[in-house]
Amino acid sequence: MSGCISIAQGLCSVFAEVVLLIAVIAVPLAIGPLTEYLRRPWWWGALLAMAVFLIAAIAPEPEEGESRVDGGDLGFLLVVAILVAVFTWFGAWVTRRVRRTND
Repeated sequence: MSGCISIAQGLCSVFAEVVLLIAVIAVPLAIGPLTEYLRRPWWWGALLAMAVFLIAAIAPEPEEGESRVDGGDLGFLLVVAILVAVFTWFGAWVTRRVRRTND
C-alpha cells in the first residue's frame, strides 16, 4: 500500500511541476496579447500573470516537515516573477508588431 502512496505523491509532484511551467511560460505569453486586445498596458497583464504564477508556486501541498515558503524561496520567486513579467511584455510587444504590419 505504501508503494501506491509514493506513486500518487510522485504523480502529484510531476503535475505540480507541469502546472508551474505552464504558469511561468504559457500564461504570460497568452496574457501579453490579451492585454493588447483589451487595450490595457502590458504591466497590467504582468501583474495578473505574476499572481497566477505565485498561486501556482505556493498552492501545492508541501512535503511532510517542510514549510510552504522558506526564506530562500523568496529570491527564487522574485526572479521568476520578473521572468514572468518579461514574457508578458514580450507577448504584448509581438502582438503590437504583428498588428502594425497587418494594418
